[in-house]
Amino acid sequence: MVSNNYDIETLAGEIEQILAEQPHVANLLKAFGPMFLEKSRWLMDVQNYTKTFPVDEVQYLGGIPLIQQCQLFLPDDPWKSAGLSVAEAIRQGLPHFAGDMAGLTRQIAEGTVDCFTLVNSSTAPEESQLADRAQTFEIEPMALQLFLRFLTRFMLSKRAQDMAAELAPLTWNKGYCPVCGSFPQLAIIKEQGQRWLQCGDCSHEWKFPRLTCPYCDHEDPENTNYLFVEGKKEDTAFTCSKCRKYLITSNRSANLQQAHAGLIALSLAHLDLILQDKGFLPMAECEWNSFGASSGG
Repeated sequence: MVSNNYDIETLAGEIEQILAEQPHVANLLKAFGPMFLEKSRWLMDVQNYTKTFPVDEVQYLGGIPLIQQCQLFLPDDPWKSAGLSVAEAIRQGLPHFAGDMAGLTRQIAEGTVDCFTLVNSSTAPEESQLADRAQTFEIEPMALQLFLRFLTRFMLSKRAQDMAAELAPLTWNKGYCPVCGSFPQLAIIKEQGQRWLQCGDCSHEWKFPRLTCPYCDHEDPENTNYLFVEGKKEDTAFTCSKCRKYLITSNRSANLQQAHAGLIALSLAHLDLILQDKGFLPMAECEWNSFGASSGG
């Protein structure tokens, strides 16, 4: 189970290496690399702030994730620093929103915007509500949507980090995340061929049977498959013909070094294009694998 803490210099070096070796993902890395770095830096900065929650083991065993058992977001969580970090990452990676983030940063720093209240009142807002709220802050609706999305992920990652030791001895056999209930963005094959699913929202990881579809629980060799790109057999995609979903998968069984799941997933965005062209959809949509396709399933 990962700690979600990464050496900032090492992570920055890995981003630069991918930029040099895989120019086809350069724009994506320039856009979201700052978010990976800011998130890792923020998690390091707030590691002394820890909050754990009681887990109902009966509910957990029955597939009820932590987010449905208790209120994971609290007013005294480090929202201000998280908001400032998210705004800075968006400013660096997405220059179009630099002005919006400058204004939002000022409001957060002055205390006129409370990030906890903002997130707590923004659960799945309608487009008109989002536009009205953005107008209040004098920023674009898309800028506010991105800010809220990443701010939520920052805090969910902190929660998953805090709860890692509590959840480690418990059994979880579902394909969705035991912390936040999201489906995986990536799978990593580790030592002894074990498949570990990686949540793109909270960064939690959990072990799951290699031949079972995390999305629909289907297990049939005739309807599940791994797509390989010629010359790169360590990077594949699990596909399920029953639900027509896919999961980008990276084989790291020969590498004991801790891997940054988001960075791996982004560097394999070309597989998303290939799979979606074949009529499959991602188990979890994110900023670099949503190409305007419907997410029906």
